[in-house]
Amino acid sequence: MPIVEALGWIAITFGSNMALQPGHVLDGVNEAFARGVDSGDSCWDRVAGEEGSYGGPENYTLDLICNYRLKKETVTKDVTSWSLTRD
Repeated sequence: MPIVEALGWIAITFGSNMALQPGHVLDGVNEAFARGVDSGDSCWDRVAGEEGSYGGPENYTLDLICNYRLKKETVTKDVTSWSLTRD
């Protein structure tokens, strides 16, 4: 049981440090996420907010098929080609 109590004390200490600096730790992660979305390297799409800044979670939607689309291309009158492309 002392090991579990020690883990609890560590969690409380770490959590209180995080509470003193509310957005400091996640700012870098959020900005990297926003850069990935804006460059098109993500399954998320921006629906609002300005490019280059995270804003908030309400600015993004998840594309479940990760921007892949099935496109039909007519090669000749009788031949149709299908391809899977990413937008």
